[in-house]
Amino acid sequence: MVIALPTRRDLRLGSGLILFVYVASHLANHALGLFSLATAEHGLNFAVRVWHSIPGTLLLYGAAATHVALALNALYRRRTLRMPPLEVLRIALGLGIPILLIGHAVSTRLAWEAYKMSPEYSRVVWALWSSDNEGRQLALLVPGWLHGCLGVNFAFSRRAWYQRARPVLFAVALLLPVLGGLGFLAMGKELSADVANRAFLDSNAAVDAATRVTLLRIRDTLLALWFALIGAIFIAREIRAAIERHRNAVVTITYPQRAARVPAGWTVLEASRSHHIPHMSMCGGQARCSTCRVQVTAGDDYCPPPEAPEQATLARVAAAPGVRLACQLRPTGDISVVPLLAAAGSALASDRSSSVQERELAVVDVEWCNRARFARGHLPQDVVYLSGLFGETVGGAVQATGGTVSAMSVDNVMAVFGLRDNLADACRQAIEAAISIDRALADLRQRYAAEFGVPAEFAVVVHAGHGAVASVQSAEGDRLLTAGAVFDNVQALRTASYGTLPPLVVSARVYEVLALTLLGGNWKTLPMADGEAPMRAATFTNGAAIAAAMRG
Repeated sequence: MVIALPTRRDLRLGSGLILFVYVASHLANHALGLFSLATAEHGLNFAVRVWHSIPGTLLLYGAAATHVALALNALYRRRTLRMPPLEVLRIALGLGIPILLIGHAVSTRLAWEAYKMSPEYSRVVWALWSSDNEGRQLALLVPGWLHGCLGVNFAFSRRAWYQRARPVLFAVALLLPVLGGLGFLAMGKELSADVANRAFLDSNAAVDAATRVTLLRIRDTLLALWFALIGAIFIAREIRAAIERHRNAVVTITYPQRAARVPAGWTVLEASRSHHIPHMSMCGGQARCSTCRVQVTAGDDYCPPPEAPEQATLARVAAAPGVRLACQLRPTGDISVVPLLAAAGSALASDRSSSVQERELAVVDVEWCNRARFARGHLPQDVVYLSGLFGETVGGAVQATGGTVSAMSVDNVMAVFGLRDNLADACRQAIEAAISIDRALADLRQRYAAEFGVPAEFAVVVHAGHGAVASVQSAEGDRLLTAGAVFDNVQALRTASYGTLPPLVVSARVYEVLALTLLGGNWKTLPMADGEAPMRAATFTNGAAIAAAMRG
């Protein structure tokens, strides 16, 4: 039995989660101050027993060292700092975390180990309160908390359980630091009102002035070393870039609309960003989301084999041969690539692209199921004519109900709802669109049968979930670029229901959003691809059945 070693991505995620739990426990402990200082002291004593134990110490400081080392390594490995604003914010906040950890470790852990200074809320809070430094202490918690929240979102945003829990997690992320700050202030006010305790703390300092100066000097020295280390990383990056320019070690990455020359060692995603070539990426280049994947059309020999994280993600999406993740592929020679998601939207004709927005969306997918069978007995121009009627019919119904067509082919139309509305309104619009589309397609069936003697078969799938959208400008006009779990799942639902179910399918997720208004339907459990858990959906024979179900 071969035991797989953890990858850099695994170590980074695991160590980050440990530090995130540590910061969350501190904020929760501060929040106990809303009840009383004594309650917060009990919580602190429990936290000290956990984190000051040998396992807790190894876990905490091991995670801190691992996470910081991997973060600096990732910063050095980046060949360009051009990236989405949210990713810039996450990195900047991450570099600020050690400032909090260093000050906290010196004033608590080192003070306890070297001088037996017991960490007590009464002394710590009063020292900060009396010196007017409570605001600074609370502000130092912000970088770690925001960095952790962004990291969790990048890591788990495509997971179904995370998407379902997103409202609750957002509430926790918002309220916990607020409650922690209020608890800290409540403890300060409680100490201010206790004259006797205040006098005792002022006359019985935990350490003498010399010890305090020594601790401050240690803290300042460690902070200076941290800033010097960050500076050294940027200096090393510039030295590497100068060496590469001197050696003229460059590779050419050819896209459908242009070519980019970059130093050897850059990833394809970094090449796209540095040359302002629109390229989808949702996970921050961590090989999790697969949205940056490209088809290598030339230069396979210059593509190093994928490492374990990339292999796992490509296997999850059942990628075809020659497909690689742009955030991981570092070509050693000239290659040609086609960004698959961008190419699917025909959106690579321009260098101008809006930022990607992640939202909860409703999606309607309409399929002309027997188009291929129809094409075998008719002229190509007949097929083109009928496909045009199909697209115009579905597109008109989508626009009339507030949706946006995101993709259209000869036998398929996909529409998105919720670009400007909340998910509940988007689901209602999607259901209305499905009813309207079914009614319009009924007329189209009759027209097909009357003109060509062939009954047309159509299927409509309605689903809701998390996805990303971007409006991209091209020579033909604005195009909507889409990616994410909701689009993958709606295609899987369409495939699972193809030819075996009634023509209208509404996923259980839409039921969850519209639980008070959408009832009825025949429930089915449909298998998903790529090892995903089966998905429940309700089937309807026509739009009238959905309308009746909505009326309850």
